[in-house]
Amino acid sequence: MAQEEFRHETIAPGAKKDVVFLVFSDSHDVVGAHWHDEVELILITRGTLLAQLQGRGTKLEAGDMLIVNSGIVHATNGSMGNDSILLEFPKRFLLRYIPDFDECWFDLDTHNEDPRHQTKLAMLRTVLENMAVVQDVSPEGGNLRFTSLLFEVLYELYHNFRVPFPKEHEKGAGDIASLYPVLDYTKVHYQERICVSEAAGILHLQEEYFCRKFKKLMGMTYLDYLSGIRLTHIYDGLLHTDLSLAQILENNGFTNYKLFRKLFRDSYGCTPGELRKKNRGSAEKIIRVASEKGLYSRDLTDQEGVRVL
Repeated sequence: MAQEEFRHETIAPGAKKDVVFLVFSDSHDVVGAHWHDEVELILITRGTLLAQLQGRGTKLEAGDMLIVNSGIVHATNGSMGNDSILLEFPKRFLLRYIPDFDECWFDLDTHNEDPRHQTKLAMLRTVLENMAVVQDVSPEGGNLRFTSLLFEVLYELYHNFRVPFPKEHEKGAGDIASLYPVLDYTKVHYQERICVSEAAGILHLQEEYFCRKFKKLMGMTYLDYLSGIRLTHIYDGLLHTDLSLAQILENNGFTNYKLFRKLFRDSYGCTPGELRKKNRGSAEKIIRVASEKGLYSRDLTDQEGVRVL
């Protein structure tokens, strides 16, 4: 009797991959308006983070949490400095474990002072903090513990923070995709002079209708979006180049200096000169400490960890 042959089969842990978990310090990172399919959950453990969701601003302090639902336009400003924990769920992961995810909306409602609701928030906060501890300590069997905590977060969100899907967002993500041509064009040509009529023409829309549509989907006007992109690049130029402010403004298409100063202070809470001075002091401190400990400076600044399950 011939011996039966058996084929070795490798089973990939597909249900537990691609979840991103970060614990990091942010001294000056600024991320302009954008959106994605992933759901983000952020916990601030120290300092301050300024965030905008659909054009509405919020200020997060130590202990505060923020959830960004799939398809929501958002921006963050960490120029005031913070430590935070970020957990990001890809849509495909959520659909695997929450079949009705496309009909789900999560709202932490952090301003709700009801003791029962605050207890639920505290439970969610504790789970995130425990995930950070497991990642930092890496105990034996830590991957099992981390995974159990991950699904605890999912359970808490689904059981305690799921709310009826807001009508204003029912078609949001799909409609935002219709703006891709003008968003992509703006990211490439932001250094040039762009008027609203030109942007509207890219989508073959009348200017008035384009303005209404853009404001509805992005939570801001097109000119605010354009200014935000320019400010982000100017901010980066101030931190990472020795060019004069005038040269940086010219390189990034900003011609109205008075408007620039107002927008910059409103966005970052300081003047360009104050930003450079503050960052120069921070950089010198990092280099000094790194030298004393025999480390490269990046060893002190790149304090982020990624866990892929």
